[in-house]
Amino acid sequence: MEIVKEGEILKGGLDKIVTVLKEGGLIVYPTETVYGLGVDATSESALEKLWEFKGERGDKPVLVAVSGEEMTEKYVKLNGLGKKIVHKYWPGAVAVVATSRNIVTKKAQGMSDNLGLRMPDNINIIEIISRFGKPITSTSANISGAPTARSLTEFLETVPADRQKLIDIFIDGGELPLRQPSTIVDATGEEIKILRVGEVVVSVD
Repeated sequence: MEIVKEGEILKGGLDKIVTVLKEGGLIVYPTETVYGLGVDATSESALEKLWEFKGERGDKPVLVAVSGEEMTEKYVKLNGLGKKIVHKYWPGAVAVVATSRNIVTKKAQGMSDNLGLRMPDNINIIEIISRFGKPITSTSANISGAPTARSLTEFLETVPADRQKLIDIFIDGGELPLRQPSTIVDATGEEIKILRVGEVVVSVD
């Protein structure tokens, strides 16, 4: 597992990280809440590596991270409500569930016709996704059911050595603030439906 300081991403680390993603590799990156696991959300083999790390979750879907609304529209059909939420809360700790265009792998989408997306409030991570050109997964960097990590130290203490070997690059953004998880909003209808209460209280009034 190679460790890249977040401050070094735009000073030479970017190409290396993007290459890892293109080759089906697995990265750990800082989010607004905890460290997340990122792989190419359109690659079946990349998702298999992700679940090898976390443990199989059956048909449970995973959130994906995008670089903005333009990329979002390529992968889901945003209705009026979805666009209002995106315009008001992105980038930030709000995920929007919308009707999928079925481009990501089923291992990411699960059996649902919908897909949950979020835009991280981190210019370095947005640049990685933008340069990569496709969404990456946005699920917590822990073994399923185990504590989540807010620092490299916590990650090393809570993740077994054999699972750590599956990580290609750990982007070290230091210790992250203690926060609630991202809010997940179902925007497939005409009214907001909160699927997970999190850091941000969502309203379009």
